[in-house]
Amino acid sequence: MKIWVLGRNYPLPENGMQGSFELEQAKMLARGGNEVHYLACSLHPVKKIKKGGMQSWNDEGVEVSVLSAFFAPRVYPLYFIKQRNKKWKKLFDEVSGKSGLPDVIHIHYPSMLMIADTLKAYHEKGVRIIATEHWSKVLNKRLDAIERREYKKYKDILDVLICVGKPLKNAVRDLTGIEGIVVPNVVNALFRPSIKKHEGFRFVAVGRLVKLKQFDKIIEAFSECFAGEDNITLSIIGDGEQMDSLQKTIISRKMEKQINVLGRKDRETTAEIVSNSDSLVSYSKYETFGVPIIEAWACGLTAITTNTAAVMEDFDERLGIEISCDDFEGLKKALKHLYTHMNDYDKSFISNFAKTHYSEEVIRERLMEIYKGE
Repeated sequence: MKIWVLGRNYPLPENGMQGSFELEQAKMLARGGNEVHYLACSLHPVKKIKKGGMQSWNDEGVEVSVLSAFFAPRVYPLYFIKQRNKKWKKLFDEVSGKSGLPDVIHIHYPSMLMIADTLKAYHEKGVRIIATEHWSKVLNKRLDAIERREYKKYKDILDVLICVGKPLKNAVRDLTGIEGIVVPNVVNALFRPSIKKHEGFRFVAVGRLVKLKQFDKIIEAFSECFAGEDNITLSIIGDGEQMDSLQKTIISRKMEKQINVLGRKDRETTAEIVSNSDSLVSYSKYETFGVPIIEAWACGLTAITTNTAAVMEDFDERLGIEISCDDFEGLKKALKHLYTHMNDYDKSFISNFAKTHYSEEVIRERLMEIYKGE
């Protein structure tokens, strides 16, 4: 099957690796024997993809085609939609001129890209149009008037709208009237059980160091539960605007020996750290989908998560503990419980659960069924 995957950008350090999820899914589809093209535009006054302009290359079996074009964001309400669609049409024409029409166009972050006008012509030619929504701005219903207007245009051209969790599905329906389906994110095969190489008990937390993730609360709860118990540690993987303030909190609580903020790590290093830990902690106020949670499960770790995460509709207590994102005392109780009851959890069950629900093979098979209209 010939599939076009449309992403926010081509992931590079200069753009914060924006588009990495979309490109990974394109590679997953290519590994399944499909002809996959990854298309992206960088519309920005300065930032370009590689050398800028129109470029194409092969990336691990995926034919990548990208376009960098100047865009002045301050005049967004006046001409942004028209110009955005014009640039995407140019990219579409370039790719279809070389390789023909696709069977499926799969657009990610449709509310962010806003290119329903361009996709309409391909829908009319019989191409199946699939979209996957991930954006937290949709989950929180913070789209502006233009974004809402453009999103509603997809209603007439989409064959299927996929959301990565039920809360996001409900938000899209409320905003646009489009009824979607839920297909979860994929857990990378790098995340798998390993033989523990440490003594004591290791908690790990992963994510952007921003206020809504509540890493400060995790540090406070951990400190109140385990201060002075040097065999119990917490590692935090990620970077962001709260890096300095979190470091200061750790120092003020004299927890430098037990809590480490490791900064951003690549996928391989993150997988190694997580698999060599004992339990993951997530205390986020909301998540479109908590990927670090399923990554931890794939490694056989228990997890503390909040009822605002979207990894599953009904939480299975064999996987850890679910609490409210406002229940600080509940967070402390959960930390203590997972430590004192570490041997009550079946790590093989946890890792097998992740494999049967979130593995590449499972999600790719589901996507292929959607592409074929089954």
